[in-house]
Amino acid sequence: MGWVTCLAEESPPRPSSPVRSPQETQHGFLEFESLPDFFEEKAPTETSVPYHDYSNSPNLPSSDHKPGGLFASLTFAESVEEDQTIRQGHILVPVNPTDTFPSSTKSVHLVFAVHEHLAPFQIIGRLFPEQVQNADATQWIDEDRADLALEDVSGYLKFFAQDGKWRPGRYRVDIYVGYMVNTMNKMGTMRFSIHQESLSPALDPS
Repeated sequence: MGWVTCLAEESPPRPSSPVRSPQETQHGFLEFESLPDFFEEKAPTETSVPYHDYSNSPNLPSSDHKPGGLFASLTFAESVEEDQTIRQGHILVPVNPTDTFPSSTKSVHLVFAVHEHLAPFQIIGRLFPEQVQNADATQWIDEDRADLALEDVSGYLKFFAQDGKWRPGRYRVDIYVGYMVNTMNKMGTMRFSIHQESLSPALDPS
């Protein structure tokens, strides 16, 4: 018993943990009063952007660009066909790719390929008449959704004219990933144009 007591007495005392004052911010941000804004460096007079305003922050990358990340490719086309693979799977490929269509076209296809994913999800497209005469550019005129399962690596969205007849001008498709449309899951935009077909001159019966 005396030997055990001697060892206990010779053990050095453990250093006590420093006590932080309530005013200190922990978790590695002692020099910040609030969480730092990591998007870019700011001037000393600027304040950090609140979380609820991040979707409108000018420091965020613009969503007015061709979607990337999840997407391997996106292509407008006149139609789409299925390409059988050696494993009896299927890949959808564009037919006659183009971003300019005649006004007589029945529908516009947006064919896409995606990278490997670990959960099913939807790809949503909304069509806007961005530069079309007498059309409200802020009001979408058509929407399509594609459901992708775990094994799907491609798909397409199909858009129709509002009144069954395309009007000449430029159209924009906003692309969303998920099961609802909001500013947080917008991946980017794609654009195509509709041109007025010229009438063929009547043949001279003589």
